[in-house]
Amino acid sequence: MVSKEEENFLRIVYLNYSVATRALTTFFDKLHPDLSADLHITGNKATLKQLLNPPPCRKRVLYQGQWDILYPPTGKPIVTSADLDLTLIVWSLCNLPPLVVAPVNGFDELPNPNDKMSLSKDGSISNVDFVGMWNTLEQAIKGLDNSQASIVSLKDAKTKMLDNSIAQRLSTQIQLESKVSNLQDELEQISIYIDNDVQEKKELKLLTANLEEMIKIKEAI
Repeated sequence: MVSKEEENFLRIVYLNYSVATRALTTFFDKLHPDLSADLHITGNKATLKQLLNPPPCRKRVLYQGQWDILYPPTGKPIVTSADLDLTLIVWSLCNLPPLVVAPVNGFDELPNPNDKMSLSKDGSISNVDFVGMWNTLEQAIKGLDNSQASIVSLKDAKTKMLDNSIAQRLSTQIQLESKVSNLQDELEQISIYIDNDVQEKKELKLLTANLEEMIKIKEAI
């Protein structure tokens, strides 16, 4: 049986994964009712392409698998928000017009030192912290989707009985998110290594060409 503090943590997780994600998707669909058309606007596609193949000194944001979801190689005629995971929805909101206004310190800002959920090491939240976090999230969710359905979902999330099956599912979801995050970090390191290797090969090829040219000049003399 989970403690009250552990239940607080799980309830916040449930609010994020269930209610907040649905509200964000609803908000996204209002901005991009015809996502496929928006994705194929030349300027939009070029912007997203830079997230896949960024210029030097810029961090890669999208990976090939994510790009294939946005632009299926099989030529799927219609792409909707249902095809996108949360990461793709967020990055699309950040980069496709109408643009969402970025926070003061940008979208890549690390969690606030007072972010009790992200920084929790034991999967628990005190009652005092829970109230503050819930109110903040509730306000944000209503800002995204203030429909009656969303309000009902908020009330349900606050009173829903979190039995062992739900607790296990949420725990598994957290572990999966952590593994995905670690894999993305590893992919980024691999991408950096590949980019560096490609650059070194280009430089070596250029150096070889220069040496060959110098040899030809000397032979001509």
